[in-house]
Amino acid sequence: MTAQLTTPSDLKALFTDASYEPTLDEWNWLVHEGGAAYKSELSARTVFESELFGMNTYILMSMMEDYLRVPDRIRTILQHATPAELVRKALPIGNKRSFINLAAMPLHYLTGRELYVDLGENTLADGLEDQLTVLKFWRDATIAMRTDGVLYNMHAEPTNSSHVVSDALLAEIRGHLLPADGEHRSAIRKFGARLTAYAFLENCDARTAVCDTGPYELGDGTFLALRETCADGDGDFPWLDGIRETLPFHHFVIAHRLPASVKMDNNVWGTAWFTPSDYQADIIETRVFCTDGGTLRPLELADLAEATAAIRKAHRALYQRLAETDPEERNLYATSMYAWKLKAWARLAGCYDEIDWSVSPSITRSYEKFQDPNLALQLIGGVFVPQDRDSCFRPLEG
Repeated sequence: MTAQLTTPSDLKALFTDASYEPTLDEWNWLVHEGGAAYKSELSARTVFESELFGMNTYILMSMMEDYLRVPDRIRTILQHATPAELVRKALPIGNKRSFINLAAMPLHYLTGRELYVDLGENTLADGLEDQLTVLKFWRDATIAMRTDGVLYNMHAEPTNSSHVVSDALLAEIRGHLLPADGEHRSAIRKFGARLTAYAFLENCDARTAVCDTGPYELGDGTFLALRETCADGDGDFPWLDGIRETLPFHHFVIAHRLPASVKMDNNVWGTAWFTPSDYQADIIETRVFCTDGGTLRPLELADLAEATAAIRKAHRALYQRLAETDPEERNLYATSMYAWKLKAWARLAGCYDEIDWSVSPSITRSYEKFQDPNLALQLIGGVFVPQDRDSCFRPLEG
């Protein structure tokens, strides 16, 4: 069954005016649009596989945990600052308040809603106030963060793009780019590969620490692609204790200037796909920036060599630690990681210590049930690729 929803008459207000109060029908249009894009991406491109982590199990547990915890965590943050105030307070790139984590917030939360309904523990009529709390935070923060006047990448111009950088910051980035000669291109390619692999391992083989925005068209037939990749520098992940301290830098933005012959598509949660896929040979200019401390610092080749060596060593140490960890404990790490998207927002708001970040007892106990691969796959399939509708999410009910 496909929901029959009318496109709102004033998309500009819905997409850009934080003072505008959407109707329930308008919220449901947004929920449907996000859920349809989510289903499309998950059907086409995502395979849940990992040597160390039972991904279907922890995805179920973390998204149900989101449904239990995120509304109250948002309410605590809102006692200290609005989403717009928090966005304006810091760089829009190179931190864990990145677009990928913001976009995932309603997607994961609403997936948790679907799971509780499918398991018979809730009905679709339950929890509207909590659901609107999450959606309002996401919408307000997205309006403040984006510079292209939309809420979802598929509504942007060009389609499937995202823009969070101002003209002034874009000019600053471009002013530090260097020609992608052999040595520089090779160093950045090696660094980017090492960093991405390590960031995935830190995040339990999830992509939440790697965020793409762009294409930022430069008016000369070229565009800028930005990739933010953040390691844990704040102590958010206890499984990194003693390892994070060995890295000289933690927060990065890799910028590439590319010709129009390369096509960049950004999916609904902020992962880019390039055509041709091996676009590295086409890079015209490039640079790695460190954003530790909230400032944009261009790195030199010597910095990259130091960081690459440290990341390689940290990757080995973390893999060994995780491989020696009990599988149930690893699963709890992964569940926590996916359910901690608000940690960076709470730190910036100054209320990190006011929030209980532990995993709910009911979710911890559910590991025994959800580690059954057949059950986990059945539930994942029923929510992410439902056969009876074109969106992952059913409408909110008032």
